[in-house]
Amino acid sequence: MVTSKQLLELLESKEQLKQQLALSLPARPETWRSILKNHPHLAFTLAQNKSLPQDLADELTQHADPKVRLMIAKKGDLSFAGFQQLLDDPEAAVRLTLAKRQDLEPQFAHQLLTDSDPGVRLAAEIYQTPAFTMATASGW
Repeated sequence: MVTSKQLLELLESKEQLKQQLALSLPARPETWRSILKNHPHLAFTLAQNKSLPQDLADELTQHADPKVRLMIAKKGDLSFAGFQQLLDDPEAAVRLTLAKRQDLEPQFAHQLLTDSDPGVRLAAEIYQTPAFTMATASGW
């Protein structure tokens, strides 16, 4: 397993391939927690990590930077509370990104279908409404 020091060096690299490598390496949850705590400037990079521990992903749903919240909406492994936090996000782009997720629970999809922003509602209709079967579409 990669050490915290090695992981941090890769994450802080200016080379995108090294950052992607860092996010694909196995690391203990406490390693990710330590990096976020001691290097908060890496929040956006960490938000791109699909294997980020759920509690950290949930924590990032409240980050001050909307780009971090948007990335968590796109890639984060979120709890119920994490999804709920993003559903109430003031940035429509964050909610729109959430509407595009394939793993969105029906109750969350329903909330997005009634969102105040027309773009979010449209994305929810496109990505969250079950597709018609061929028989239904043809009038059967």
